[in-house]
Amino acid sequence: MPANSMNMLLDVPLRISVQLGQTKMSVRQLLKLKKGKLVRLNRLSGEAVDVFVDGKLLAKGEVTVENNQICVRIGTIYSSSERFKHL
Repeated sequence: MPANSMNMLLDVPLRISVQLGQTKMSVRQLLKLKKGKLVRLNRLSGEAVDVFVDGKLLAKGEVTVENNQICVRIGTIYSSSERFKHL
């Protein structure tokens, strides 16, 4: 691949998202949600979170705060075969 083409690929924007956890609830429970109500997730405090790139699981990380901003410290980056196991 020519260097110019590689440089173009390096500038392609990707969406990174972090999933703290999941839960299930009925429509009735969803409609009862109000400001201040807690939604319990399937993860414990301090447990690693999932890091996705364009909707695909890439890594596990730790939620942290730096300069008053929420950040994720990457812990484990999955290989392509490991990512397939987590689908």
